[in-house]
This record gives sequence, structure tokens and C-alpha cells, in this order.
Amino acid sequence: MKQNDAAAAKRLKRQKDILKKVAVALVSILLLVVFLGPFICVISASIQEEQTIKLGAFTLIPHDFTLQHYQDILAGGNGVVGFLQYIWNSVKVAVCVGLLSSVISIIAAYGLSRYRFKGKEAIAKSLLFSYAFPTILSLLPVYTLMAKTGLADTHLGLILVHTALVAPFCTWLLRSFFDAIPKEVEEAAMIDGAGRLRTIFFVLVPLVAAGLLAAGMYAIIYSWGEYMFSSITITSGNLKPIPLGLSTFVGLTDMRWGRVLAACTLNFIPILILFLPLSKTFLKGFMAGAVKA
Repeated sequence: MKQNDAAAAKRLKRQKDILKKVAVALVSILLLVVFLGPFICVISASIQEEQTIKLGAFTLIPHDFTLQHYQDILAGGNGVVGFLQYIWNSVKVAVCVGLLSSVISIIAAYGLSRYRFKGKEAIAKSLLFSYAFPTILSLLPVYTLMAKTGLADTHLGLILVHTALVAPFCTWLLRSFFDAIPKEVEEAAMIDGAGRLRTIFFVLVPLVAAGLLAAGMYAIIYSWGEYMFSSITITSGNLKPIPLGLSTFVGLTDMRWGRVLAACTLNFIPILILFLPLSKTFLKGFMAGAVKA
């Protein structure tokens, strides 16, 4: 009797496990359709004829395949900058923002983690509280500052603005990783003759690599897609990043949807190439930082 009960319990447990796996698989498929569906439609429509797109007759599998839209935006001409220039501008700005914000966040997070001073916790809490204010309120001050310092319409000015926007969150994220490292680790390094900066960058930074990767990728992705502050900082066509470059393909009277969709495809493909190989590490570092905080 007991053996029958045990066998029945095992079968029930096995059935529950199967149902859980099926449910997880169905939810995963649904999320893939919801999130990847629009991207697939954009890519598919971008390689079909303009008339087909305007009539809304484009299909998931193209019947009138063409790469003309990509050729048009990459070539440029007639006063329009080639899209490759926009891509290069975005890569340059985003990478610099990622590197600069990482260095600033490492030093700031270490200071908040290791040093004791008055107002420390207030500063730490204000890192996230600053994001509660509407960013539109800072547009005029930022523009005025850029104009008076001669940084308006320069990539350096845009890099500094984007770094200021992402550094507080990156600092908050990294602080939790530094808090988890025993002080004995850096004390041992200093006893061996390492200075403070050498200890931070060569001993502690490798231990917070997951958090640093998450912070750096967050900064890069934010900078890549940021439009509002970019629009008031950059005005020259050859300096525009992708979000501003996309606006040049949007006409008031003659909307060329093929070019717009091709430009959108070229916009998110580099981020997918960056994110997908590192997605597990990124999410692991992001979640670990949030839990520790």
C-alpha cells in the first residue's frame, strides 16, 4: 500500500513538473512573439518595395525583395549624410560614455562603500531619487551650459551630458558590489605594497566585473537611443547620432517608409549584436546589484 502511495506521489510530482515546463515554454514563446514580432516585421518590410509598404500589403516573407532602401540611406547624397556616418557617430559617443561613466562610477561607488562621512546615505539615496525628476526640466540649463562653455554641437559635449545622465545609476549599481567585498581583500593588497588606485582597479574591479559589465552596457544602450538631449546638443548633420539621423528620413509631405524602416533596422542591429552574446552576464550583474542593494 505504501509503495503504491509513493509511486502515485512520484507520478503526480512528475506531472506537475511537466506542466510547469510546458507553462514556462508557452510563456517564453508568447514573450518572444510580443517582443520580437515587431522587430521581425520591421526587418521584413524594409526589404520590400515602397509601394507595397505604403499599401500595407507587405508580408512576413517578402515577395518583392529589394535592398534599394538600404542602398539609398547608406549612399546619402543631395545634402543628406550617409547613414554610416550616423552609425559611426553613435558608436563613438556610446563607447566613450560607457568607458567614462564606468571609471567615474567605480571611483564614486568605492568612496560611498568604503569611506564614512556626514551625509553619505543621503547622497547614496539621491542617486536614484534624481531620476524621479522629469528630465525635460533640465533641457534649458543643459543647453545654456553647453552654449556658454563652447561644447554645443560637439561630440565631447554630448558625451559629457550622457555620462552625467547615466553615472548616478551606474554608481548605485556598483556600490552594492563593493559592499559585498570584505575589506580584508584590499587591506591584504595594500600590505603587499599596492597603492589605493592600484588596489581599486587591479584587485577590486575584477571582483565586480559582472556589475561593471552591467553598468557599462546600460550606459552604452542609453546613450545609443537617447534623443532629447542629443537634439539640443548636436545640430550639424555630420555630427548627428542615429536617433537624430532617423529624423532626416521623416518627411512632412513625402514619407519614404522603406528608408525609415531600413534606418530603424540598422539602428537596433548593432545593439542586438552587443547585447545577445553578453545577455546572461548583463542580466546576472543587473539582478545581483539590485538584490544586494
